[in-house]
Amino acid sequence: MADKILGFAEVIVDGVVLLSGDDSTIDVGGIKRTPVVGNSVLGYREETMFSVVEVNVAIDADYSAANIGAITGATIQFSADTGQVWSIANGWSADPAKITQKDGKAKHTFNGPPATEILSGA
Repeated sequence: MADKILGFAEVIVDGVVLLSGDDSTIDVGGIKRTPVVGNSVLGYREETMFSVVEVNVAIDADYSAANIGAITGATIQFSADTGQVWSIANGWSADPAKITQKDGKAKHTFNGPPATEILSGA
């Protein structure tokens, strides 16, 4: 049994590692099952949910909210320090940046089709 628990992840967009801290998140998307109820529980209905990556990017002299906000058709990866990698093909920037002066960061949200877990083979 492994002892290491996820503590840090990198968000990588088209091969570029975003300057992020330890608060990035991913909702991998996939199949959502909703109960169907009549005079009893009849079963469930399925729908495909999109993926969501949220990342707070540190603002340095090279940061551009416009460039990140214009991202479409990108490969977005969420790479955990425990070895898991989730990849989103054809992802896009979902919202304009929300910049926080106090933290010196900008919150960005990316969406796309459900993420694919890339297995390391270990």
